[in-house]
Amino acid sequence: MDAFTNLEDARNYVAKSFEEKEETLMVSEDLNDAFGMNMAIIMDGILKKGYMPNGFEQKDGYRIYKYQKD
Repeated sequence: MDAFTNLEDARNYVAKSFEEKEETLMVSEDLNDAFGMNMAIIMDGILKKGYMPNGFEQKDGYRIYKYQKD
């Protein structure tokens, strides 16, 4: 899977695919805006599904965000 570069694609992926106890989301640096608004919008859907942040890995040009739920 490639890193998400589009806000709606990332939101749709979370809504349809986050079902396991642990999930990851690859987000392009292009989607990480200076104010963090895009990640806040994505995170809203993640929190609604009961997930909490569990760290991230910085890669060349993108981040892999990790989430888990109890």
